[in-house]
Amino acid sequence: MKFVRLILILIVLMSVAVSGEDEDGSLGRIIADIDNYKNKTVTLELRLKHLDRIFEKIVFYDSENIDIEFDISGRERKKALARDLLNLHEGMLYSVTFRVIGTGNLGGLLGEVSGFKPLVIEIIPENRSESD
Repeated sequence: MKFVRLILILIVLMSVAVSGEDEDGSLGRIIADIDNYKNKTVTLELRLKHLDRIFEKIVFYDSENIDIEFDISGRERKKALARDLLNLHEGMLYSVTFRVIGTGNLGGLLGEVSGFKPLVIEIIPENRSESD
C-alpha cells in the first residue's frame, strides 16, 4: 500500500515538473497590456530562478523565459514572506501572487510580491486517510 502511494506521489510530481506554465497569463502578455493590469493582483505559475539573500531579491521566470524580480527587503515584507522563504528550490514551479506596479526603464515588469507557494502543494490533497 505504501508503495502504491509512493508511485502516485511520484506521478503527480513528475506531471507537475513536465507540465507547462500558465499559458493564458504570462509576463509577456502583462507587459504588452500593462494599462489593464496596473495596480491589479495577479497569480501566475512561475519557476524560481534565484534567491539573493544578500541583496534581498527573488527572481522568477515564466515559460517564455521572461524574468520578474521582486524586492523582499524590509521588516514587514520579510515577516509576511518568512514561511514561503523556508524551503525554496531553483527551477521548481510556484504559484506566485503579486501586484503589478508598471514597467521598468528597460521594459521589464515591476511588481510587489504578496506570496508564493509550490504548485505541488496545491495539487496534493490535504485530507489523507490514516489507514494503511
